[in-house]
Amino acid sequence: MRKRMLILVAVGLVSAGVVGTATYAAFSSNAVNSGDSFAAGTVYLTDNDSGNRMFSFTSAKPGNTASSCIAVTYGGTLTASVRVYATVAGNLPPYLNLTVTRGSGAAGFGNCTGFASTGTGDGTIYSGTLGAFPSSYASGIVDPQSWSTNDVHVYKFDLSFPYDPNAQALAGSADFTWEARNT
Repeated sequence: MRKRMLILVAVGLVSAGVVGTATYAAFSSNAVNSGDSFAAGTVYLTDNDSGNRMFSFTSAKPGNTASSCIAVTYGGTLTASVRVYATVAGNLPPYLNLTVTRGSGAAGFGNCTGFASTGTGDGTIYSGTLGAFPSSYASGIVDPQSWSTNDVHVYKFDLSFPYDPNAQALAGSADFTWEARNT
């Protein structure tokens, strides 16, 4: 019995030592850095076309010309670079001559009254055929300036129908895209 009593006392002492160690390990401390916040910037372009097209040549003949202006506004919070490109379809675009000039001031979508090329990053950015206009962001025409919030740039498109008998009865279309990517 005495042996059993010694075993129980020994087990009790070992248990007390474990509990005492666990109690000692319960002390702790920490430091908190609170109030951190995160928000992503934006890249956002709009234009003033209200879903309307710039050109509609019907029954066009050699020598016909048309001009149209469009204002593109940057509403993003991050500085961005902008490129313009087009999706062109049909067999007439290789015959149409196109000049695109960047500037400022115009009476409104389609109306180029008051348009001016100032020369500070403005001027002719494309002169060639509609069929050769760049077709992707990678090959797009790079706007010469970085864009910041509330920047507005006006583009004047001058289109002319050629004196080429091979263009007779042909047709085509184009969708122009301005794409901004943050820099």
